[in-house]
Amino acid sequence: MADSAYVITVRGVAGPWVRGVFDDTEVSVAGDTTVLRCAGADQAALYGLLHRIEGLGLELLDVRRESAAPA
Repeated sequence: MADSAYVITVRGVAGPWVRGVFDDTEVSVAGDTTVLRCAGADQAALYGLLHRIEGLGLELLDVRRESAAPA
């Protein structure tokens, strides 16, 4: 699974506090959404991220698994 990542999109622009909650995840902003990218994560890590998103009351827009680009 190290050659893939989970990419999660939530509504809104994450401020410093929310970014701190996801300090183990690559966080970027695309327009009016925040994209969380967790490389090499297994399903347990995915469920942990989803639990944090739910706990913060963030609106989940998309979850997908992304493969690494071919060499």
